[in-house]
Amino acid sequence: MPDPMQEAALPFPLNMAAPGLESFQPPDGPFEPAGAWDLSYGLYSMARRCDRAGGLRLTRTPDGPERARLAVSCSKIAPGNHHQAITAEIECRTDALATPIRWQYEMKSFGPDGQPAVATQLAKKAAVKKDAVEFAVGRRRTRAALPAAYALNWALFDAVQRLPRVPFEPIAFTLIDHFDQFKPGQTLSYWKSTELEMGGEKVERHRWEQLEKGRIRKTSWERVGARPIRLHAYSQLGRGIVPWVYWVDGAGRILAVVAGLEAYILESTAPAAATGKEPAR
Repeated sequence: MPDPMQEAALPFPLNMAAPGLESFQPPDGPFEPAGAWDLSYGLYSMARRCDRAGGLRLTRTPDGPERARLAVSCSKIAPGNHHQAITAEIECRTDALATPIRWQYEMKSFGPDGQPAVATQLAKKAAVKKDAVEFAVGRRRTRAALPAAYALNWALFDAVQRLPRVPFEPIAFTLIDHFDQFKPGQTLSYWKSTELEMGGEKVERHRWEQLEKGRIRKTSWERVGARPIRLHAYSQLGRGIVPWVYWVDGAGRILAVVAGLEAYILESTAPAAATGKEPAR
């Protein structure tokens, strides 16, 4: 029985994250994408193999039928055992793009000793005002014309989970990347569905093979307890970005995201108050 988490058993580009999926266990229980949820992801770099490079935590709180608030905590490991921590708060609409109304980011860098690096803290705010978005960095204010349709990277995690799990007309929009970089010409669309065997555990198996001059023992690995999961893939393509592919289960949960040489793999769906879990550094 082949290991379902082996690279050859996974569709592209999910196969690039195969090592990070070896211990993955699909979550059980109900999930309401339009409700309150708390999802934590391991962040992996595939520049070499598939190495742990940080974590991402997203917490969604509904704020009436047409708005929701997202709390974001992201940590990335940097060379030399440094790391970068980013927190964000996003107020967004409950439309197909989770269109942001106002958002704020704060970034800090830390050295190998865990102490903040000098002069690396940065805080930014943005708010939509009529037909423009106003950015604030300290006392500095700038304005930019508001695109007809626009989205933020992390808010798209919310949007994708609420999209239909059937083909639909691609959604065209402008991505506001890295807080305030406008990248027009983006599309978000349903790509395909596939069924995979996921979860379980790897078990070592031994068998003896009789040869002409004696016996030899052969060792193999099997995955026991895996179960079939129907995955739906959505693609985000556009100018100035690497392709993003979101892999969503039948309940709407994003189980994995592959973005160029980075991957996000779901690790926890427990409420924040119960776990206190923070992204890995």
